[in-house]
Amino acid sequence: MKKQRKIEKDNRGVAIYARKSRITNKGDSIGVQFKQCADYAKKELGLDEEYEFLQYEDKGLSGYFSDRPDFQRMLHDVQDGKIKAIVCYKLDRVGRKTADLIRLMDFLEMYHVNLLICSNGINTASGLYKIFIQIFAVIAEFERDTLTERIVDNMMELAKDGRWLGGNTPMGFTVRRVTTGSGKGKSAYSYLESLPEEKCMVQRLYEIFRTTRSIQTTAKQMNEEGFHTPSGAAFNASTTRLVLRNPIYCTADKRSYDYFIDHDGNVFGDMIEFDGTHGLSAYNKTDQEKYEGSDSTFISPKYVQTIESKPVSEWIIAVGRHEGFISSEQWIEVQELLDAIAEKYNRPHRKTNALLAGLAHCPHCGRRLSVISESDRWTNGKPRFKYVCPGYRKKECNFKAVDGVLLDEFVVQQLSELSDENSERFRRILEIKIEEVLEQSQTVQEHNIIKKKCDKLKVDIAAQTRNLREADGSIK
Repeated sequence: MKKQRKIEKDNRGVAIYARKSRITNKGDSIGVQFKQCADYAKKELGLDEEYEFLQYEDKGLSGYFSDRPDFQRMLHDVQDGKIKAIVCYKLDRVGRKTADLIRLMDFLEMYHVNLLICSNGINTASGLYKIFIQIFAVIAEFERDTLTERIVDNMMELAKDGRWLGGNTPMGFTVRRVTTGSGKGKSAYSYLESLPEEKCMVQRLYEIFRTTRSIQTTAKQMNEEGFHTPSGAAFNASTTRLVLRNPIYCTADKRSYDYFIDHDGNVFGDMIEFDGTHGLSAYNKTDQEKYEGSDSTFISPKYVQTIESKPVSEWIIAVGRHEGFISSEQWIEVQELLDAIAEKYNRPHRKTNALLAGLAHCPHCGRRLSVISESDRWTNGKPRFKYVCPGYRKKECNFKAVDGVLLDEFVVQQLSELSDENSERFRRILEIKIEEVLEQSQTVQEHNIIKKKCDKLKVDIAAQTRNLREADGSIK
């Protein structure tokens, strides 16, 4: 008689994962997701009523990115052999990106972990359900893209009404929320309200800058007068520049209306709404992007986030519901001064023709290097100068100076060699690029795997459709 193989008991736990993009108490809250998933898992897996689930939750995080803390903790627990099944309320709770969901399915299959979808009654222990999960993955990403478009369109409409749509509260203001109506007709909106002390601080900052015409000097004087940012930090060039560039302080009148029209800004509202009392609201000023880094993996995702300022022509300008406490005349004057400063730093030094003027920074403290000319002295027929750290004279930095002519010539030489295919540097850069391509070849492989799975999915769908057509009435 053939001896039967002894089946080992699987002592791994069952996990419930819940996620909500926004922290609210409405709809499919975290608590509701946990309860429905627990009921479904007990029924589907035959668990006791008192079974204790492993619980993972992420609040206020998008499902489009996989770098969610508890989601990653759950994946590492899968690797450590702690989980045999994962239960979620909907597929889009674990992810809204098709590529990530397919990688998740492969990952769970590698560790023999089943995925149960409560709302659709799906259990990947059945091979047929894998096809449906791939279909739902595509739908989840499509819904996410559609939802994003709707949110943007809705925000633009609200922006035209002058409401505050969230984000970091600007210096000088606090956010007030107003609720109107009741029951099903209840609605709420937010607006900015000025704070007297911070309002005076912003007005003082503009006054100092219009006098000194220097961002650094303005920040220094603000600190010397005892001012500090709402977070308690000292003023610096970056903070000062952001306040000076923000149109939220500018009064909405004919002058500011004409300024943005002349700069091709998208101005909403009639001229009569620019009453000289309220301030301006500007939206779509920055372009924020988050993408996976070259060293990112599914189990250890690494994302890079970039924020770039958009030109005024892409801004959305409307009259806000808040007070404007910098006159349009002063605000526009400040913008012209800032533009002049930017142009000065982004062009060669007039006296020395320094190539890196405004571009070179101190390698020790990060300050922008100043160009100091040496009168009546020449190097290679060019006026001699130095790139000097302004912190050296203040004894705040030990980087003294660098020969400007030699540094400029070195930079030009290096740039010219980049286009010389016979140079050693060109070959070295080419080798590095080839290595990078080889390192990223896994992405190409993943793309081919996904393509094959999509092709197989189409074949399976066609086969199932054909089987249904040929089946008798009772099976249909």
